[in-house]
Parts: sequence; structure tokens; C-alpha cells
Amino acid sequence: MIKTYLKRIAVLLVSLLTASIVFADIREMEWKDAGNGISARGLYSFAISPIDPEIAYAGSYKVVYMTSDNGKKWSEVLSFRGTGNGINTLAADPLNMQVIYAGTADGLYRSGDQGLHWERIFQGMGGPENMIFAVFIDSGKPGNIYVGTQAGILFTEDGGGNWERAENLPSDVMVTSISSDSRDPQVLYAASVRGIYKSMDSGAAWKRIYESDFDENSLYNFIVDDEEAADEPDIAGMRDGSHIRKILPDPVDSRIIYCATSRGLLVTKDSGLIWTLSGGSGLVSHNIRDIAISSTDPEHVYAATDRGIFRYSRNKDSWDELYKGIVSSDIRGLAFAAAEQSATPVLWAVTRTGVYKSAISLPASPSQNIDRQYTIPDAQDVFSVFNHEPSIEDIKEAAIEYADVSPDKIREWRKAAAKKAWLPDLSVSYGKSEDWQNSSYFYSTKDEKYKDDDITEGKDDDWAISLTWNLGDLIWSDDQTSIDNRSKLMVQLRDDVLNEVTRLYFERRRLQIDLLMSPPVNNKDMIEKDLRLQELTANIDALTGSFLSRMLAQKGIGAQRQD
Repeated sequence: MIKTYLKRIAVLLVSLLTASIVFADIREMEWKDAGNGISARGLYSFAISPIDPEIAYAGSYKVVYMTSDNGKKWSEVLSFRGTGNGINTLAADPLNMQVIYAGTADGLYRSGDQGLHWERIFQGMGGPENMIFAVFIDSGKPGNIYVGTQAGILFTEDGGGNWERAENLPSDVMVTSISSDSRDPQVLYAASVRGIYKSMDSGAAWKRIYESDFDENSLYNFIVDDEEAADEPDIAGMRDGSHIRKILPDPVDSRIIYCATSRGLLVTKDSGLIWTLSGGSGLVSHNIRDIAISSTDPEHVYAATDRGIFRYSRNKDSWDELYKGIVSSDIRGLAFAAAEQSATPVLWAVTRTGVYKSAISLPASPSQNIDRQYTIPDAQDVFSVFNHEPSIEDIKEAAIEYADVSPDKIREWRKAAAKKAWLPDLSVSYGKSEDWQNSSYFYSTKDEKYKDDDITEGKDDDWAISLTWNLGDLIWSDDQTSIDNRSKLMVQLRDDVLNEVTRLYFERRRLQIDLLMSPPVNNKDMIEKDLRLQELTANIDALTGSFLSRMLAQKGIGAQRQD
């Protein structure tokens, strides 16, 4: 009895210790570039094999890449360049690591050899059924595949031989995500532009459990994210629409379900009876495009937004940003790799410009770098090393000036509009008219014949000048409304520029401090970090008109390493 009790205590202590280690590791998460070999821009789809975490796929609208070595090298496995087709979503088979699915604008494609060869296994009746936005494979029933289309859900129970339409689901509703209950695979959830649907019979029939107030007219927005695909739709989030992009049940507590929406994180704790938005403290952008949860850390939800990656704490109902090491803030997708035993889970991130992978960032031990030629006694001395560089305020001012989005510009607009109201409208007119009178008469006598023509010609000139004032313009005019609209756009642009340049500035500063405190021990690492520092400097220059490099050059310091 005592042995059993002590054993339970030991298990509990080990569990608590493991949880604290995992939490600490994730809290110190940093990002490493894992996109070697990917040349396409505009990435937004991602799939990782649940069986082998070394195998992953990343796609733009026209191209799919595959890695079999955990992101060290990627190779192209599918291309729709030069065609009207494009890739909307990717899904890895949970039972066969050789199988990968691609949901496209023209049906569902499957490869049984990790992307070497592809075949189309589903083509709907018409364009709406062909447009696939979600693919779900039932891990409990081999052959059960569900596709969310622009015209509802269709499914097959024989691996794609025969397809059926789901019942009680509108045939004209766009489905963006499908997932299953972690405890009961017969319970499925679907996110759509009209709300959330639930099935209790493996997807045969559905019932709506949450109604969205999404405006369907704002759904389809087309942008150019890939120079190879000028007609690429904004599948990454369809930013302007208020709808649900991803639905994901909690891996431990099936009563809790999370949804990524354009308004934030939608949550239910009672299997869908009541839905509420999570707290927004710490969340810079509520435009959540994708979410991910690790079974080893169910207390946190990771969100991909257009302003970076954030982690939600269910206990604190607040968010933290995970930005260390990642350049792009335009995040398109997230996915956890299957965690190996006693290993920290790896989170993958797909951005507009590449792929990143999380890594543990542990502080250096006191014994590290014992032979360094110098030591830094305190934090104040560390920051004093960079006194020669422009401050963040200097960088912000340069960015505002370069983008021409100064608040003074809006004030000048308003002053000019106010002065204009005092000026009259000047009107000048000129008219010229001619008045012709013509008369003729004849008379004659016996001795002579006489004719007399009486012609009178008149000309009139008319000049007019008028000055008018609209006294109502002194209070409010249409010009003010136009300025309000332009100022809103300018404020948004200024915020975007300042957020981006601030993130780049402090990412660069963290790298500088890392080089100062823990110099790389080999040339390869030193070269990689130097290149990274140059890249961050170039990114800041792009937003400030090369202000940073000019300031460093004036101080006689190269842009490569300021350590």
C-alpha cells in the first residue's frame, strides 16, 4: 500500500517537472529558418506527416514543396504553373506516410509516393464543388475522406471511388475547415462562412451549432502574393471577411473547441452550446488565420496572424507574442509535429516568404564561454555598446518620413480644407449677341423706278462676374469627409510600417546582443549570424530609405557586424 502511494507521488512529481520543462522551453521559443530550397513566394498551405515528423509539405497557390529531412532541404513535387488550377490546402494521411492530398480549385489530388506522382480522385459537378478549401482524413476508418468545398461537404468511404453529399448542410455554403473530436471520431465539426456545423454520425448528417454574421459579399478578395500567380486568391485568410478559418477541438478535453476567426479566437467549453471570444490582451491583431495545439501542452493555443505568432494562455486569458528569430510577421499557417517521447514538440510556421521551425532557446550556463577575451558586467554596459546606433525613435521617424505618413500631413490637409471654406467661388461669364434689322421697300413713278433698302445692324456685349460663399462649409464640408477617409487609411498604413520596423529593429538588437554575449564557436555559425544581421539591416533600410546604413556609415561602422 505504501509502495503504491509513493509510486503515485513519484509519477505526479515527474509529470509536474515535465510540464514545467515543456512550458519553459516553449516560453523561450525561437524560430529557425527551415525553408532551404523553397523559391516560391506567397506560401500559405502546410501539412506534416503524423507518422514521420521528418516529412512535411508546404505550398503556394501554384507549387507544392516536400522535405523528408525535417526541413533541411525542400524539393518541388507539384506544379500548376501555366494552368488555371491552383492549390488551396494540403493534408497528410494519418495512416500512411507516403500519401499526401492536395485540395485544389479543380478537385482533389492524391499522391501515394510522397508527391512523385499525382492523380485526381475527386472532381465535382461544376466550379463550386471543384473548389476545395478543406480536406479531412478519418484516422479511425481508412478510406473515409471528407472535402469542404464552395458547395458544402462531400465524402467517400472507399478511398475516393464513390462520393456522397453530406445531408442537412446547405449546398451553397463554403466550408473552410473540418476536424474530429479527439475522443469520439464519429463526432465531426465543420467551419463555414455561415457558422459551425456538427455531425454525430461520421459526417453523414450535420446540424448547425453556431451561426455566423459573416457578410458573404466580402469573402472573395484577390491579391497578388506570388509573381507566378497573378490570379492567386487570398486563401491565407481572406482577410476582409468576418468568418471562421479553422476549427480545432482540444486534444485532451473534447468539450473545449477553438476556432480561428477574423475577429479573434472563438471558444466553447460545453461542446458548442455557448461560444465566446477569448480575451484580447496582448494580441496585436485579431485577424487569426490558423491555430495549433500540442497534446503535451493543452493549456495554450498558438495563433497565426497577419502581425505575427501569438500564444494564448487559457488560464490567464491573455496572449504572448513569439517573435524571436522570425523575420516575416505575415504568418499563414501553423502545425505541430508529432512529439517524440520525452521531446519538446516542434511547431512549424508558414509565412509569406518562407518556412520556420521552433527551437528551444536556453540561456547560456555560467561555465560557457569561459575563455572569452572580455566580459560584460551588467545590462547597462551591454546597451552602451550600441550608443553609436540610431535609436528606435530615430528609426520610426525615418520610416514615417520615407513612407510619407506623418500625422502632420493630415493636419495640413485639415488646415487647407478650413482655409478653402473662406474662399469664395469665382464665376466669370461673357456673352455676345447680335441684333439684325432688315427692311426693304420699292416704289416707282411714271418717269423713274426707285428702290430703297433700310438695314439696321445691332451688336450687344454681356459681361458678368460673381462671388459666392457657402457658409455651411465653415462648419463642415465634403472635403472633411474625404480627409477622414484618407486619414483612416494613412493611420493604418503608418501603424503597419511602425509595427514592422519596430519588430525588425529589436530582432536585430537581440541578434547583436547574442553575438556579443555568446559569439559563435565556428566560422559557419558566425557567417550565418552575420548574414542574418545583414538581412535585418537591409529590411530596416527598405522601410526607412537606407537610413540605418547611412547613419552607420557616418559613424564609420559597417552594416555587417556592429558588435
